Amino acid sequence: MPNVAAVAPRGQAKAAGNTNAPAPLVPFVRASYPHREDLAINQTFTLSANQQVAQTVAVPAYGYLRNLCLQVTATGAVAGTLAEDGPFNILQNISVTEPNGAPIYGPITNGFSAYLIQKWGGYRGGGIDDAKKNPGYSTDAAGNFSFILRIPVEIIPREALGALPNQNDTARFRLKYSIAPNNVVYSAVPTTQPTITVTGWMEAWDQPSQDSGGVANALTPPAMNTTQFWSEALPVVGAGQQQLKIERLGNYIRNIIFVHRRNAGTRAQGQADWPDPMTFFLDARPMDFLTKNAWLEQMAERGLLTTNTFEAAGGPNNGVFVYDFTSDFDGSVGYELRNRWLGTLGSERLEWRGAFGNAGTTTVLVNDVAVAGSVWS
Repeated sequence: MPNVAAVAPRGQAKAAGNTNAPAPLVPFVRASYPHREDLAINQTFTLSANQQVAQTVAVPAYGYLRNLCLQVTATGAVAGTLAEDGPFNILQNISVTEPNGAPIYGPITNGFSAYLIQKWGGYRGGGIDDAKKNPGYSTDAAGNFSFILRIPVEIIPREALGALPNQNDTARFRLKYSIAPNNVVYSAVPTTQPTITVTGWMEAWDQPSQDSGGVANALTPPAMNTTQFWSEALPVVGAGQQQLKIERLGNYIRNIIFVHRRNAGTRAQGQADWPDPMTFFLDARPMDFLTKNAWLEQMAERGLLTTNTFEAAGGPNNGVFVYDFTSDFDGSVGYELRNRWLGTLGSERLEWRGAFGNAGTTTVLVNDVAVAGSVWS
C-alpha cells in the first residue's frame, strides 16, 4: 500500500470577513489533461499446449497513473472453437504491482475475471464497460479474435480519485501476465495454431502547472494515494448449505463479484447451482436477502445490462453474480459519491450463506479501497 502523502485540503471559498481562509483552487481534472502513452509491449506468441509467461512490462513514469490497457489479437487460426471463457481467458495470472512490489491488481488467474472487473467495476458507466461492445472486439468461426481490456487504477474518472503518482523513473509500476495453453482458450483446439499479439498503452493525468490564469491549481488528485485493490479467492464449495467468507477486510469494500462453476463443469451449470436464496451477513447480522431472480434484477437495474441474453454483448454472464456498493449517484454502478462503500474492520466477519445445488468452485473477486484522506465532499 502506498505511503500516505501529506496533501493539504482542497481550497474553499473565502468566508465573509475571514481574510485567512484559503483561496479556491482550480480542480485537478480542470487543471490537468488526460495523457495516453504506448507501453511498448508488442509481444507475439504462437499458441501452444503450454502456458507462456510474457515479459514483465515496466510502466512509463508519467504524471498520475489512471489505467493500463491491453489489446490482444489472434490471427491465423484454422478450425478452432473458443471455450466459454474465451477469448478473454487467453490472458492468465494478470497483475499490476506498485514500485515496492506490492500488488494492487491481482494476480487474477483467468482473463475472463479481468473482463468481469471491467464490465461490472463501474468505471465508465452507461453500459459501455462491456468489452464485447467495444468496436475493437471480434471473433470468428475459425477461432480468431480481437479485444481490448482496461485494467483499472483510477476509481472515479470524474474527479481522478485513485489516480496514483507515477513520476519516478527508477521506481515504476509493473504489469505481468501469461498466455494460456490452447486447450484452455479453445474447446476445440485449432488445427493451425493462431499467432497471439499483445500491445498496450497507459492512461494518465498530466502534472498541472502551478496556476491557471493567476488562480492556483490543485496539483494532485483528491485524497492522493487513495488506492483501490482487486484481489481473487477461489474457495471450493460443496453441495448444500455453505458459506462464502470474504477474507479481505480492513478497507472499504466497493464491489464483490462471484463466479460459480460446477466441478468438472461450466459456468452455465454454475447458474443453475447458485443458491436461491442467498443471505449476506455482517458478523451475525443479516444485511440482505436475495433470491436468484431478485439478484439478477438488481444487476440489471444498475444500468450495465442492455439485453437479457446471457453471454451476449451487454448481457448477463452465466454463473456470475455481482454485489456493488457503488450505485449511490444515479442508481447506476460507478461515478459514485462513496456513500455506500462498506467500511470494514479486520476483526469482522463478512459472509454469504446459501444452499448450492452441486459442488463447485466460486471465484470471489473483491474490490476494496484504502483511503488516504477525505474522499467524501
